[in-house]
Amino acid sequence: MTQQISFRRRLFLYYFGIFLLFTVLILAFQYHREKEIRIAALDGRLNDMTQLVDNYMRVNSLSETGNYGLIDSIFNLIPVPDLRITVIAIDGSILYDSSMDNWSEMESHLSRPEVGKSLYSPYGTAVRHSESTGKDYYYLSRYYNTHYVRLAEEYNINITGFLKREKVFLLFMAVVFAGIWALLAAVTRRMGKSITMLRDFAARMRRGEGNDPSIIFPKNEVGETGKEIVRIYNNLARNTTELKLHKEKLFRHLHVLNEGVAFFSADRTEELSNSHFIVFFNALTGEHSLTAEGFIDHPLFDGIKSFLDANQNKPVRKQENPSTELRMEKGGRHFAVRCILFNDDSFEIVITDITQTEQSKAMRQQMTSNIAHELKTPIASVRGYLETLLVNKELDEEKRNHFLDKALAQSTRLTDLINDIVTLNKLDETGNQFPYEEFDVAVVVKEVRDNLMTDLNRKQMKVEIAVEPGTMVNGNRSLIVSVFQNLLENAITYAGENVTVTVRTIPGEPGFRTFSFADNGIGIPEEHQARIFERFYRIDDGRSRKSGGTGLGLAIVKNAILLHKGEISVRTHPGGGAEFIFSLPE
Repeated sequence: MTQQISFRRRLFLYYFGIFLLFTVLILAFQYHREKEIRIAALDGRLNDMTQLVDNYMRVNSLSETGNYGLIDSIFNLIPVPDLRITVIAIDGSILYDSSMDNWSEMESHLSRPEVGKSLYSPYGTAVRHSESTGKDYYYLSRYYNTHYVRLAEEYNINITGFLKREKVFLLFMAVVFAGIWALLAAVTRRMGKSITMLRDFAARMRRGEGNDPSIIFPKNEVGETGKEIVRIYNNLARNTTELKLHKEKLFRHLHVLNEGVAFFSADRTEELSNSHFIVFFNALTGEHSLTAEGFIDHPLFDGIKSFLDANQNKPVRKQENPSTELRMEKGGRHFAVRCILFNDDSFEIVITDITQTEQSKAMRQQMTSNIAHELKTPIASVRGYLETLLVNKELDEEKRNHFLDKALAQSTRLTDLINDIVTLNKLDETGNQFPYEEFDVAVVVKEVRDNLMTDLNRKQMKVEIAVEPGTMVNGNRSLIVSVFQNLLENAITYAGENVTVTVRTIPGEPGFRTFSFADNGIGIPEEHQARIFERFYRIDDGRSRKSGGTGLGLAIVKNAILLHKGEISVRTHPGGGAEFIFSLPE
């Protein structure tokens, strides 16, 4: 409240000072005007009296007689107190002075300003201090061919006399002043309230306390300005809050990205970076930096620096947001480093770990090569058998059927190979599109066993199923069928004869069903166990092709298990043979 009164007082004093100055100027003007009027009236009266003195001198022939003392009798005709009459000769000597007895001894008055002016004007005037009498006089001198007549009256035009004569005017000014004072007090009180509310609002904003809805501005120009400021502030506060939310989202997004992202200003100073950027930066450089400072100047990224040197500070660019990309390899990991330049010459650096992509690319290239190699053998075999039949048309029925059986077997192998390749491609490219359902694994295992019963009998193999009915899993049924079928076909093909295959459930992680698929056959050497799930990997390449395997069965098994978020491993079974342990979700 004290600050409010202080402000209102300052505002009131400001306007009051202006009005007071205006009043003083009016009074000064009136005083000056009164002074000019009085001087004009005084000039007229004194000029008339100089004419009266000159006439008196002429009538009484004072110039001839020299009896200037008779002029004293004029005072009986002119009732003006303190009037001083001086007659000055042409040479400046004093002929008569009513204020001095020994006027003949007075000095020459020819140099007096009023005397000098009267030579070239109707009369001359001056206000000055008289050295003879020691008083201030208003002098008027007039030249009459043979002498000067100078009259003087004490100069006493003062403010007191003026105020006495201007009582009505001063009363009027006092009334106007009181009215203006009251008006100023009301205006400053109202304006002061508005401005004080604005100041209080600004103070709350500075302290971060926000807007006070109870503040209601008056209905005037300042109040409307205050309301508009509050509206602008509310919009700014709302936009600031939204900006903070977006900024927080951006920060969170940056820190959950798999890419390393950093933003740099136009002068190449780091402004923002996420943790992945620092990790990838250190992985590439072999350093242990905690910030992205020094990125641009590192020799590894000379390509980025050259790109920036060539494109920054260019008024016209060929592209709106030019970019460049570097590919790097460090410690078996592959990275793509991309720089994007923005319109304000700031830029973004994105480091992406493309190791998996590069490995997948290499795997696809290897697989393509393997597929071409695997396809070549059955196609060449089929072609060879068919050419033999075409060339040797005289072959007996038994040999002809032999070659046809061989061609059919190779075409079947070719079909199996193509089917396995298609299955793997589906797992790689559209794994998340396989429909899931709940089904009984015991039913699936029995179904697979029944489908391969002919091959099992041919190899004199037995399948023991120790999976309780009602063992439910959640997954794609056709893929799980493929898992058990490929495992059983692999056992039939490579485990040997008179082998027993055991399928059972074992304890595992919560939320998963864990299975053991074991045989007591010849087993898998330990040095090959780590690679048997690779595509087209064979322990004995010649024996595998002879047996008709595609080399993709176990790769399909692993990919199907991984698709279901499970795990699979192989080991040598304690009783001999191989044991596959894998899990499927309940």
